[in-house]
Amino acid sequence: MELLFYSLRMDKDVHKKQVKRVTVRRTLPQYLVLSGVVLFAGCGGGSGSSESQPPAIDLGPLSGVISIESGSRIDQDTMDQLRRQGSTAASTIQSLPAGFVLAGYVSGSAGGYPSLRDGSDPFPYALDERDVFRIPLNAGETITLQNFGGRAGDSTLELRLEIDGLADVVGEVTPGGVPATVSLPVGVGTDNESDLFYQVSVINKGLAPARYVLLKTPGESSGEAFDWPRYEFVSGEAIVQFDSSETEKGALSLAAFSSQMGRPTRQLGASTWLMAKGQSAAISSFSSLGDKQQTLNWVRELRVQPGVKSAEPNYRLSSQQSAPSPLFEPLYSSQWHYDLIDTPTAWQLSPKAGSGVTVAVLDSGLFRDGQGNWHPDLAGNLADWGSAIVDFVSAPYDVDREPTTSGGRDNNPADPGSPFGDNVFHGTHVAGIIGAAVNGLGGTGVAYNASILPLRVLGVDRESRSAGTGSSADLIDALVWVAGGLSGPPRAEIVNMSLGGLPSMTSLQNAIDLGVGRGVLYVAAAGNTSSSVPSFPAAARGVLAVSAVDGGRGLAPYSNFGNWIDLAAPGGSFEDNNSDGSPDLIWSASALQQSGEFVADYRGLQGTSMAAPHVAGVLALMRAENESLNMEMVNQWLREGLLTDSIEERSDAFGWGLINAAKAVSAATNALTATVLSASPALVSLSDEGADVQVIDLNVFGPGVVDEIGIVSKPDWLVVSLIEPENVDRSLRQLEVSLIRDRLTPGMAFRGNIEVSYSVDGRPSELLTIPAVGQRISDEQARNAGAHFVLLVDTTPDDDGFYWAEAQVAVEASNGSYGFRFESWDGEEPRRLNEVSPGDYFLVAGTDIDGDGIICQPGEACAEYPISGLREVITIEEGQSLSDIRMTTSFTRPTISAATPDVLPRPGFKGYRLITPERDSARTNSDNRPRMTQ
Repeated sequence: MELLFYSLRMDKDVHKKQVKRVTVRRTLPQYLVLSGVVLFAGCGGGSGSSESQPPAIDLGPLSGVISIESGSRIDQDTMDQLRRQGSTAASTIQSLPAGFVLAGYVSGSAGGYPSLRDGSDPFPYALDERDVFRIPLNAGETITLQNFGGRAGDSTLELRLEIDGLADVVGEVTPGGVPATVSLPVGVGTDNESDLFYQVSVINKGLAPARYVLLKTPGESSGEAFDWPRYEFVSGEAIVQFDSSETEKGALSLAAFSSQMGRPTRQLGASTWLMAKGQSAAISSFSSLGDKQQTLNWVRELRVQPGVKSAEPNYRLSSQQSAPSPLFEPLYSSQWHYDLIDTPTAWQLSPKAGSGVTVAVLDSGLFRDGQGNWHPDLAGNLADWGSAIVDFVSAPYDVDREPTTSGGRDNNPADPGSPFGDNVFHGTHVAGIIGAAVNGLGGTGVAYNASILPLRVLGVDRESRSAGTGSSADLIDALVWVAGGLSGPPRAEIVNMSLGGLPSMTSLQNAIDLGVGRGVLYVAAAGNTSSSVPSFPAAARGVLAVSAVDGGRGLAPYSNFGNWIDLAAPGGSFEDNNSDGSPDLIWSASALQQSGEFVADYRGLQGTSMAAPHVAGVLALMRAENESLNMEMVNQWLREGLLTDSIEERSDAFGWGLINAAKAVSAATNALTATVLSASPALVSLSDEGADVQVIDLNVFGPGVVDEIGIVSKPDWLVVSLIEPENVDRSLRQLEVSLIRDRLTPGMAFRGNIEVSYSVDGRPSELLTIPAVGQRISDEQARNAGAHFVLLVDTTPDDDGFYWAEAQVAVEASNGSYGFRFESWDGEEPRRLNEVSPGDYFLVAGTDIDGDGIICQPGEACAEYPISGLREVITIEEGQSLSDIRMTTSFTRPTISAATPDVLPRPGFKGYRLITPERDSARTNSDNRPRMTQ
């Protein structure tokens, strides 16, 4: 289970030479998964504010934050993104700010990278011939394109500028060739016309994939370096400056030093000498390396010797440096996700709101306070289970603390929390999304009149100190019981499983088949490993596998994908993709600790765990209107596009599309009586770096005739126009909504409503309200260097010059930084990607823009601990942990300067190798034991 770090103490002296020693605590296997992610313990709804500190959490053996250099942006369809989105290049124009450094990928064909010597390199690349950007350009400003080619061959890139529809080829760039630049001539534009936008294209003129960097700077090109410095230096020589207190001891001290590490050849100043490499035992370990690498490693050894103030190779210095980026604290929003799937219209069409339908929530149980009261958002909607066993967690994973329970299976589905501080009350949060009551407290659920039947199947592994664990046997027992057992009727119409990580199991499939045959509808979270490897029970036959989208309707960075995904729903994200000024969290019922006791409250989470209950709630709305609803009908309507927002075809990311509650209820209702006008999408979200124009379809649900449509009101920072639809079969009318960016304050989110009047069958006007958010993004919010792989790599390269990853975590940017965390290896195979064992490593991170399985190549983002260009060994040992790691990532590379003399060149550096897809498949345990999804 992934956790956000509530508060991280940063290493304030990152330039200090030191070896970090981190202890790994060995753990036992982690089993069943909570697909959600803890983000923030805050307030919500009617709970008022809460300033209590969040519970203590285990940050693992190694964790930290990576800042992003100012102005960093990423191409919207790099190969890393295309692999997750089904290899379809973006068709939209990407907006960029006034100043930026953007890294991108283009390819003139689809194919596969050549295998390396070990043969384990099955990385494909996708077609992406052109990237198009919308860039503000004023007099004296320069746009520069650099081409870095790729491992599959070289391609020439073309830089093209379009002004008023007229295209001008500015230049062509070969890999390593002279960059192409374009500047707006002085005299074009005036003082009162400061933002002139131009369309800039980067076009691949060949067949091979290529990495590139596009940057915009005032005046002349900045000359920034995007490759590791490769300065020439003399092998076996170093310039060493000694502390003056040491040199005052005389030549004897220097002679004693040189006998161990080297010999002086020339004095360059009072305490500075040109040294030649010696033949000590410390140096002999480098004998298998080339002369250049031996010299660099020797210089590193010199730096840590007593009496040495500085040591550097014998090369010339130049002047250039950059400062690290500050961290930016995120804010939190409320339930935006219901507008995203048009739930308000569904509630108009289905006033029953799920009444008479029971939804079983197979999870960690529900929160119950010390006085025996269930969470107030759920208490009124709980089903009556009498004395039935509804806590299926077997004794090894049960930590019940109530005196009425036995520490094993019983009739009390209360979530006891974890004694180890990881208290997310996951099942409570999931149940709240499905069926939180409308009672003036907190939030609401999708089906706010449905009955919730909590079945507890997830507990705690005491030895691994891991919450959200259980056994597949407990899960299967609960599935059989809720399906009615061997002969009885089902005890719930809908089953939600926000858990996963199992392999395909015959016994699990049999339990699901039992319920499907009796009309039960099953929903499960796809998982949070950003992988296409099928995760069960979501991938089982008869279960709706739900992937997650963020506030911008894009695939959430953590969400699984693949040909087994059925549909998508809001799952939330660290990022603010709907431009409302807050991270796209899913807010629902939970509990927080106050004065040593847990009390009912609310919090924001993200994950496919949050996406699945949205679908379960919509199914409850549908089932309340159509009692004959079954999986066969749902699957048929999915394929026909009746339950989701319109899509051209099925995709691995979204299945048959994003759930649309209004369409789904309409499909399930045999005879609609009400007639309402609905907007699709139901929420307008615009920003100057995202979409600044949006077209809204106005659809009619119901038998009546809608006419006399008019715009009643709108925010003053929007232009709203009624237009005729291009496809008359798709909508009655359309709204074109565009952003007036000059009326927005940078860094602030603006909210408002668009009100549209309409009449039904000639009756007085009704009113459709469309929420709208707009934002002029600040650089701190928008910094994004692309999906980052954080690696612990072997400190010695292989024969091909690559450093291989031993542990790996994938992270996405959130408000200008990345958070990462590794886990302790439990000693059992197969080993998960993010598990680390004791040893010596380099800690590095970076993007794989071209998808060749290698990070930190020229043109790709890269971070190294503690400073890029100066790696230090991190030693992971037993008994300690380190949670204050801080690094900075950027596309630029450090160059040698008087201010940064410790930066070393990288002769022969080829990059860091990711763990291959073969090892990626090891996320699913082969011995039928479910594991936690990371």
